[in-house]
Order: sequence, then structure tokens, then C-alpha cells
Amino acid sequence: MFYRLKVAPGLGKSFWFAAFLVLCVEFALHSESVIHRYRSVFAVGRAMDKLHHVEKNPPQVLFIGNSRTDNGVDPRVVSEILGQPASTCFNLGLPGANLLVLHGIVERLKERDLLDTNRIHAVVLGLDESALQEDNSLGYVSFLADRSALWESGRYQEWIGSYLRLWSYSGNLRQLREPEKSLRLLEASVRSLEPVGGAAATYLGYRAGFGGAQNEAQAVRQENAAQQPPSPDIVAFLWRSIDILQSQGVRVFVTIPPLRDRPSAFVDPNTAAAPYRAVLASLKQRDVIVLSAAEGFLPSEFVNAGHLNDRGAQRYSADLGRQLAAFGVR
Repeated sequence: MFYRLKVAPGLGKSFWFAAFLVLCVEFALHSESVIHRYRSVFAVGRAMDKLHHVEKNPPQVLFIGNSRTDNGVDPRVVSEILGQPASTCFNLGLPGANLLVLHGIVERLKERDLLDTNRIHAVVLGLDESALQEDNSLGYVSFLADRSALWESGRYQEWIGSYLRLWSYSGNLRQLREPEKSLRLLEASVRSLEPVGGAAATYLGYRAGFGGAQNEAQAVRQENAAQQPPSPDIVAFLWRSIDILQSQGVRVFVTIPPLRDRPSAFVDPNTAAAPYRAVLASLKQRDVIVLSAAEGFLPSEFVNAGHLNDRGAQRYSADLGRQLAAFGVR
């Protein structure tokens, strides 16, 4: 004997309408134009703003890294010292990005034929301990990591997440429960709203470090990362990135951003920092030019323990410009 399941009136229609809304959100998360529109709300939107600018206006010298690059390098200062137009350099520093994410960006630039002697011919990687740690707190991996590399390296959950973004990005979407975030989302929906620090084109990717622009939780994570050895899986993406750049004839430089209260683990003589010093030694063996660490920064030149303020960034940028000029970068 068969029984017919009774469904409350209207429930079937409600289910399909809810499913339709979920699919719409999932579809929107695969649209770079939608992600870019909410660049003032989500970090990945600001990242897309920077990336789109680079793809439309390829610089000759590209700075990549995390927030210490984002807040620490003013491309206009570097270009001036190199004797080139301001657009010669661009800062593609992404707060919270590690080498898994940066590798995806490098792979994307290669696929778009932007890495060669006539376009992006020099890349300066700002390297700190957190860049070699497992961290996806800002949700970049689903949008910017290279899918083929995720599969090849056995990162199947992240590979699936790059297709099911509503699932993989749900932790970041929960930020919309904060009134400030939700109001900014609504405002960005009705008018173009630039992120804190300005559009990518305004300062060529540079965002001056100040209290309102800093994510304190992220800064704490960066400092905690200094106490941990580098992740072998993430270090592997460093080597992948270097190989791609050098195969395209791009000159690769590494700079160690200054810190306020301690030396970077890449140059720290303590035994615990040995794995980071080994990474730096391997970079040199691969013909990567490691720039001299800038020294003598005052506490007043930092906004917090790991990030320069605008005054410190101007000094750091000038030092980078002089070193790059000495190596013949133009």
C-alpha cells in the first residue's frame, strides 16, 4: 500500500524559490565584475580591483606580497628614483595573501601573456613568515588560486571550493552580520564605492598604513606565524612561482619588509629561524636577487608591530628604488 506524502501548501514553491536564490548567489560569486563591485566590502573584491588594473595597464615592475607590501611600498616613489613614469611600477600587495594565492596570480598573469621583457619584466616579492603559512582567512583561495595546481598538489577540498564558492566563502559572507559591513554592501549595490585607501588606480595599488585600514586579527596572525616553521606545501608554491617568472624571462627580486620589534626570521640568527634562513639561501641558489634589508626604522614609522605608516613607507620605497636602480631595473 502506498501513501502519498503531503506537502504543506506553498512549501514546494518556497523550496524552489530558495534554491533559485542560492544558485543566483553562487553564480554571482563566479562573476569577477560582481566581486569587483563589492571591493569596498570584501578583501577579495579589492584584490580583483588591483588585478584588473594590472591586466589593463601592465607595469614594468610589479611588487607582490601581503599587507606588509600593500602598506609598505609606494610605487610612485620607486618609479621616480628609476627615472620612469609613475605607471612603471605597481603594488599588488594583498593583505592576508600567502604563496598559494600569489602563485595563482603569477599563473594568471602568465596565461594573459603579461610576463615578458616588454611588459612585466621585474617582480619584487615582499617575503615574510606568514606568506609561507597555511592561511585562507580572507577567502582568496577560492577565487585566485590556480585550480590545476590545487588538483596536482592534492588540495581537493580547496579545488572543490573554487567551484562551490558559496560553500567555501561562507565564513567571509558571515561578516555581513556586522551592521557596518551590511550597510556598506547595500551602499555598494546602488553606487560605485571604493575601498578604504582608494581605488587601485589612485595610488597604483599602495594603501598607506593607518589604524582604520588595519585588520588587527590579521596582524596578530602574522606575528604568530613567525613562531611557526614554514609550511612545506606553501614553500612548494614559492618555488612554482619562481619557476614561472624565470621561465618568462622576468627578473625576480625578494625584499624583507622591516618590522618594528624584532628581526625577520629570514635574517634572524636564532636556531628556531633556521628553516626561514634555509628558504632565503635556496632563493639565492635559484638566482633570485635578495635585496638588502632596510634598517634603522623608528617606532614612529610604524602603525603597528608589522606594518609601516606612510612616513615609513616613503623611506622604505626610496630604499627599494635605489637598490633596483643599482641592478639596472628600468
